[in-house]
Amino acid sequence: MGQIARRSSRRYLFRHPWQMLLAVVGIALGVAVVVAIDLANQSAGNAFALSMESVSGKATHQISGGPAGVPDSLYRRLRLQEGIRDSAPIVQSYVTLEEAPGRTFMLLGVDLFAERPFRDYLSGLGLSGSGSIGTFMTEPGTALMLAQTAAELGIETGERFTVHIGSRQQSLKLIGLLEAADRRSRNALEGLLICDIASAQEVLDMNGRLSRIDLIIPETDAGKAQLARIEALLPPDLRVESAGSRSQIMSQMTRAFSLNLTALSLLALIVGMFLIYNTMTFSVVQRRALIGLMRAIGITRREIFRLIIGEAALLGIAGTLLGLGLGILLGKG
Repeated sequence: MGQIARRSSRRYLFRHPWQMLLAVVGIALGVAVVVAIDLANQSAGNAFALSMESVSGKATHQISGGPAGVPDSLYRRLRLQEGIRDSAPIVQSYVTLEEAPGRTFMLLGVDLFAERPFRDYLSGLGLSGSGSIGTFMTEPGTALMLAQTAAELGIETGERFTVHIGSRQQSLKLIGLLEAADRRSRNALEGLLICDIASAQEVLDMNGRLSRIDLIIPETDAGKAQLARIEALLPPDLRVESAGSRSQIMSQMTRAFSLNLTALSLLALIVGMFLIYNTMTFSVVQRRALIGLMRAIGITRREIFRLIIGEAALLGIAGTLLGLGLGILLGKG
């Protein structure tokens, strides 16, 4: 009896290929959307972590203020008078390039002499091109860019390019190309333009001001005393905060966005489940007379139930496998 039921099922599937194909495609699209969005969320999370690492580095604390920023005189006092050597001035802002419409870069102004403890990728970088570190630090309006990024944008060493900061625009000279030591460094540097801090202040119209001051303060009694001493020096409009707390706030913002995308992908999966449910219900209605005949010749209700569930499982497996492949292509595309 079971063989008769299975033969009947195969004939039905072969006689209604478009109906079955619709169910498979519906499931595949639902699974593909879930997989693609999950991969996109992972990629966005990795990019966010690399972006935060490239900007914050190994800093444990940061001195920041309001829109006016931090006076650079405070940095000189901390480093020269207070003897806080693990400190680094930072000037940063998002900019766009005329050569890369629709793409955003982080312009990062650094003091290379103070950066060694904070950002490994800066101390371990190779520099290629006609420029040198000395030229980079002494010639105004110069910048460094990842070699792969420069090749994509068609900018050669020694050429000038235009950056837009809001409604203003400034011209920078590509003095050299950064050669990252590994893939992690390459990913961290992909969206960065690195300038000497004096050049960055001029380009961003922040003369005499910093975006923040990075600090490395150990979790020891001496470190806590040092932190208290720094806090006592700060004027009311400035604050020192943990670098981890800033990352956590940004992570919470991106987590909410990821949650919305995940909910949207699950909705697509539910639509696929609804399609297969309707397909199987319709197939049972179509075969009502045939099912009655099978019952009349002795095929049990349980065997018919297993037959229908087997058909649904077959469609589900086919749709899932197709959806996994399609989702990976969409997620990496």
